[in-house]
Amino acid sequence: MSGDERLQIVSRTPRRKRRYWYPTFESSSDFEMRWWRDRYENEPPPEDHWVSIMLGAREVARSKYVMTGARVDPVLGDLPHGQLDILAFEVAVPLRGKGIGRATVQAIRDRHPLPRLTALNDGVESRKFWDGIGWIRHEPPRATLKSVERVTYSEP
Repeated sequence: MSGDERLQIVSRTPRRKRRYWYPTFESSSDFEMRWWRDRYENEPPPEDHWVSIMLGAREVARSKYVMTGARVDPVLGDLPHGQLDILAFEVAVPLRGKGIGRATVQAIRDRHPLPRLTALNDGVESRKFWDGIGWIRHEPPRATLKSVERVTYSEP
């Protein structure tokens, strides 16, 4: 990714179809994970955010994150400006390893400068990404199977 290209974050507001609510991502073979096809029985709460990351007219990444207010977390400590927890995050397969993931995290940070950024992770491949950008890994206190347990990461 060149320095003059700028990522844009586009909100994807879930819409109701019959009984369920669905995120409004476009169908694409560039994304492997199916979390963006999830359906919800109730209207999603306002703290839930689904976003497409665009580079020009091309969708290069997708994310779902939740924002919460100020609190004290038993693992992360004092969060005076709240927390932005990245629950799902995926870079388009053909663009992986080109700095899009790192730039996407920065774009999210630029859009939300105050809350502490965290990421909930349960995949070995994506752990390589969060470890690679230098985020702090917080293992579950009683982890039994380290390769399958959900791990929380936080920005340094």
